[in-house]
Amino acid sequence: MGHVFVRVRFRGRDVIEFEKVLVDTGVSFTVMPLEIAEKYFIETPFTVDLRLGDGKVVKAKVFVAEGEVEGRRGPLRILAFESAIPVIGVDTLETLGLKVDPVSGRIEKSEYYMLYV
Repeated sequence: MGHVFVRVRFRGRDVIEFEKVLVDTGVSFTVMPLEIAEKYFIETPFTVDLRLGDGKVVKAKVFVAEGEVEGRRGPLRILAFESAIPVIGVDTLETLGLKVDPVSGRIEKSEYYMLYV
């Protein structure tokens, strides 16, 4: 399938747009560099221990912002720490009703399963 990238716009304290952010279906949450999060997103009082792909654990601050991918907008949780590489995780995809088609390697719209509870 290769790598999947999306264009994403965030609205929080200010608006920021990325032309190309990696989508990783093996990652739970969207991750951003702390310096970007503090400038553009809304900080919460929460921090979490975040295990990285190499097994290292870092303290990450939790932020919120509105995110937009493929014309879908919604409230997102974003984890941030110093020197993080921007990645879109599954929580963001599911919140926005999106999924990755493993055959084409493209983002597709899906149903909002959790909204029907």
